[in-house]
Amino acid sequence: MDDDHPIRLTNQAAKFDHSDERDYEFTWWVPRPGRGTNFWIPLRINPEQEDLWHDLVAEDAKAGEIRLQKHRKNWVLHVTVEYPVEEPAPDADATHIGLDIGETALITGCALKDGSLADPFVYDGSRAKHLCKEMHTTLKRLQEREASEWRIEDRFSHYQNALTDIVEKASRQAVEYATQFENPVLVIEDLTYIRERLDYGKYMNRRLHSWAFARLQGRIEDKTTEAGILVEYVNPAYTSQTCHACHRNRSAGLAG
Repeated sequence: MDDDHPIRLTNQAAKFDHSDERDYEFTWWVPRPGRGTNFWIPLRINPEQEDLWHDLVAEDAKAGEIRLQKHRKNWVLHVTVEYPVEEPAPDADATHIGLDIGETALITGCALKDGSLADPFVYDGSRAKHLCKEMHTTLKRLQEREASEWRIEDRFSHYQNALTDIVEKASRQAVEYATQFENPVLVIEDLTYIRERLDYGKYMNRRLHSWAFARLQGRIEDKTTEAGILVEYVNPAYTSQTCHACHRNRSAGLAG
């Protein structure tokens, strides 16, 4: 239990209970193979995820892998949840909305309706870029000073949590932008081999590799699917040319 690595459990350990008469309404039935009776542990859940917890208890959703990990003095339980969503159907009168994931502008989006471009959506990436640079510098200095592993892990977790918060906010706003249009279809670049294609020199490659393009796109895809929005993928080659707002040319790819 004192190991730095998380304890991973299968979905067979996903036994939860709920009662609004308890201070902590949700509890986890902890498996103890070969050690007698199992025991319940109260959970302090994220209020924004309460609906998912109700679905788990009611078995309307299926739990995947469970990961238990110690963070400083607290224990954190991560539960992967799978739940059915209605598959969006294509519409002949759809509004196509292109999203480009970059660095300076984290997300740039624009809708095309009846041949006309709508007001673009831009999520500034300066905060994420600053965090990536600061994370690389801080971790490098800690390693050079031979700092303790817990100190390095603590700093790494700090930056990852901050970046995860940006990913969640940026993806949510991108989906909110799409939902304001009638019959939206999100068009995203296929980033399957983005890391293999990056070759902008040692310094730029490090900066781009440190930013989780796939994680951001994945959260956008999850939220659009849940909102019933169809997603289409295109080859990123030559998709970033000229901005219709500022009329500046942009190099192809995702450097932003």
